[in-house]
Amino acid sequence: MLVLGPLGFMIPWLLAGLALLPAIWLILRVMPPSPKLVRFPGTRLLLGLRDPKPVARHTPWWLLLLRILALAALILGFAGPIWKPAPEQAGQGPLMVVMDAGWAAAPDWPQRQARALRALDRAAANGQPAALLVADGQTEGALPFVPATELAAQLRAIRPAAWETRYPQDLDTLLAETPESGLSVLWLTDGIDHPGRTALLSALDARGMVTVVAPVGPRQSLELVAGDQPALRLRTTNRTDPPEILAIGTDPQGAPRELARLTAGEAQDENGVTSRLVPIDLPSELRNRISRFQIEGQDSAGAIVLADDSLRRRKVALVGDDRASEGQRLLSPMHYLRRALAARTDLIEGGLGDVLQASPDVIVLADQIALPEDQELQNWVDEGGLLIRFGGPRMAGYEMLTDEPLLPVRLRPGGRDIGGALSWGEPRTIAPFPTDGPFSGLSVPPDTTIRAQLLAEPSPELAGRILAQLSDGTPLVTRQALGQGQIVLFHTTANAEWSNLAISGLFVEMLDRLVLTARASATQPEVETTDELFWTPVQVLDGFGRLSEPQDPVPVPATEFGKGPAPGAPAGLYRAAERTAALNAGGPMMPATWPGASIEAASQAPGVELAGWLILLAAALFGLDAVGSAWLARGTRGRHRNRGATA
Repeated sequence: MLVLGPLGFMIPWLLAGLALLPAIWLILRVMPPSPKLVRFPGTRLLLGLRDPKPVARHTPWWLLLLRILALAALILGFAGPIWKPAPEQAGQGPLMVVMDAGWAAAPDWPQRQARALRALDRAAANGQPAALLVADGQTEGALPFVPATELAAQLRAIRPAAWETRYPQDLDTLLAETPESGLSVLWLTDGIDHPGRTALLSALDARGMVTVVAPVGPRQSLELVAGDQPALRLRTTNRTDPPEILAIGTDPQGAPRELARLTAGEAQDENGVTSRLVPIDLPSELRNRISRFQIEGQDSAGAIVLADDSLRRRKVALVGDDRASEGQRLLSPMHYLRRALAARTDLIEGGLGDVLQASPDVIVLADQIALPEDQELQNWVDEGGLLIRFGGPRMAGYEMLTDEPLLPVRLRPGGRDIGGALSWGEPRTIAPFPTDGPFSGLSVPPDTTIRAQLLAEPSPELAGRILAQLSDGTPLVTRQALGQGQIVLFHTTANAEWSNLAISGLFVEMLDRLVLTARASATQPEVETTDELFWTPVQVLDGFGRLSEPQDPVPVPATEFGKGPAPGAPAGLYRAAERTAALNAGGPMMPATWPGASIEAASQAPGVELAGWLILLAAALFGLDAVGSAWLARGTRGRHRNRGATA
């Protein structure tokens, strides 16, 4: 490549054609050819006459200039001019192009391909062999060096993967055909650190000069945060104003569209990455229609979180005594529970043995005690189920209440009457909820009071199990983990017998928050690790975040599925038995550092290719030449016609 100031030429030998322009000027100047002289005696009569508009004996200078400029533009255009070209790779040895090809490389993928193609063109012009390393985890064996022209088609065909960038681990095999010195390396990084990057950089730096092309713009990722309240975590490598998160799903007519926009919270900086929490504060019926969350303006698999069973409606089983008379049914705990849960969950009712067979996500026991299926219920909770229990007169009157299993705390028999006719105290209000619990952010109506409750036995563990308490510090709601599941106890009734909580909107919100903490399909562990279970892809993402059906779905063993997206298991939706799980690509990030390498900013590296513009200019000049020639010819014919009429 020839560089003349800010202008570079990919094929400089074509510039030798400029030296022929003076000769071409002389050739064009004598055209059209000189007229042939014929002696005619009658021409003596024309002596002394002058033509007021003589016809030029040579091509006009301005037409010559148009033709010369057109030829010069063609010569310069075919020489491959670039305005402010990227710096040449050091040395004239073999060229290796390393392309980070994970989801983080997707946002500026066309610019990456163009930069790599320019490097291959230069290598081809200089006669350098080249090798292409696509860091998507699928490169095996030694990296071959071939003529640079053979890699252009391969480079145009590759696409970013729907998993993070992955480098080969066996560097000895990878670099077996790589020279020990004189190597020129062009590394187009996605800006993120990945396992194996430091070792590969050291190995390449020892063989030659490494030039790193930094990405255009910040990298951004999105992931789902597990917890009592579902939320998203937005990570970005800069600290500018965060983009909005789009909640995309189906409308009532079944058409996909934007359903809501979520706003990120306060920023937290750590290791060069800004992290923000994005609460999914949406009604359950709206959240159930959402198919994915996406960072606005970002086209990559890491900027998308696909919704699965963890965000869907839960199956809730109600177990209680509903044999009251028709006039009393509206006062039973089961009636209040139905009204509170029906709009947001799928309800089933029956005996405990029957509902356990239906594999619910949540089981609600309304004042039930000493059930014969206690062992089966305990196994269900241990496998991940959520058990919600409510107190009542039956539990308060049970003499062996201290020995009752499946309670988060030990209870005193008899309960506590704090607002009845035989008590001295006044009904207690509910204290504000802790900020780190499932009820965080819920406002307590001042007129919500508790008249009776089940009292917990004092213990060192009691304070850590309280989710809600009364104004006097006694527990109202307690919780304890059991295996992979949890047990929650309301120390009051599910109806208005002991409090007016059940007739308030707070009761509905509290149940809704608790149900959201249940894992969907609780009878299945969060991620099975048994060799017998396989996850089959239903829909998969490409590196640009586009969702499609897999052409040849290959089941993924559960042991590999739990490791996240990888070659053979791209980000997408997978199904096993009756459960659907999402494999999302976004996650933690850390900016990469490049000791010993030359950093080239992608925004400055490409330069401006002038070949197309110069060829377009040449075409325009040839067009003007045609117009000028036609004008001259028309003028000549007109003059000849005028002379004939005069004669």
